[in-house]
Amino acid sequence: MTQSNTVTASDGVPLAVHAYTGIDKQRPTILAVHGYPDNHHVWDGVAADLSRRYNAKYNFVAFDVRGAGESSTPASRLGYRLTQLVADIGAVIDNLGVDQVHLLGHDWGSIQCWAAVTDDSVMGRIASFTSISGTHLNYAGKFLRSPRTPRAAVDIAKQFLASSYIWFFLCPGAPEVSIRARALVKVFAAVERIGRPNTSSRRGAAYRSIDDYLNGLNLYRANMPGPILAPGRQLPRTTVPVQVLVARKDYFVSPALQRFTGSIPAGSRIIPIDGGHWVVNSHPDVVARLTGGWVDQVIAGAAPRERENVS
Repeated sequence: MTQSNTVTASDGVPLAVHAYTGIDKQRPTILAVHGYPDNHHVWDGVAADLSRRYNAKYNFVAFDVRGAGESSTPASRLGYRLTQLVADIGAVIDNLGVDQVHLLGHDWGSIQCWAAVTDDSVMGRIASFTSISGTHLNYAGKFLRSPRTPRAAVDIAKQFLASSYIWFFLCPGAPEVSIRARALVKVFAAVERIGRPNTSSRRGAAYRSIDDYLNGLNLYRANMPGPILAPGRQLPRTTVPVQVLVARKDYFVSPALQRFTGSIPAGSRIIPIDGGHWVVNSHPDVVARLTGGWVDQVIAGAAPRERENVS
């Protein structure tokens, strides 16, 4: 059961914010940002497990990204630019009335969070960040241009193939036809089963609407392929401790891309975990445990100062 309210973004778009707990300023606040084509319900399992495991030790909040779930749709595609998405995260933090939040992002939510933790306008409001299946778009562009060994070249080739769907999403009209015919919906359902335990009784993401699929295409069209084709010589930096949870069977955002050293700041760690791209649905207990543990570690001032891999 969530408590919902509306936050007005800087461009006037109403955003639906959902608190899974009461907001106690004495507790750490985890703010979760979903990806494509999800809405805030992708975090239901993680929120439930955090509550069971830690007995309301954290405030847990998620919001529907503009155009998804119960949030409104901007008037034009420009309303989906990353600068605006970062401003949305800032507006939600302001509305919560807490000093800082611990970001948790998946897929496009993680891309938005990477943009936020490297943006001076909101970086200081973010205490830590847990990234799942997403990276900064500029880092992705740099990764695709950095083959130094035959193994690295193979990793980059695999990511190129895994990202081929992006070019389809950028085509005018074709993805919309596929979505309305439910062909693309079935593809996503099949991908979501990758990495899911055989014993899992969880169903697919029935909470998604056709509008979630359609509106979310603008995330790609407003922000790609520019940063990937021309990432820039100077990559964005952050002082926020980052934890990267790398699903071993993520075939959309490869483990090699997520481990790319250009995107991992000092004071951070990389943890390989079982699961596929939608590990937040298939293994919510693992995501909850590692997110809570990272928050505790950062608060205690015990975040590792070097990159680290934890089994």
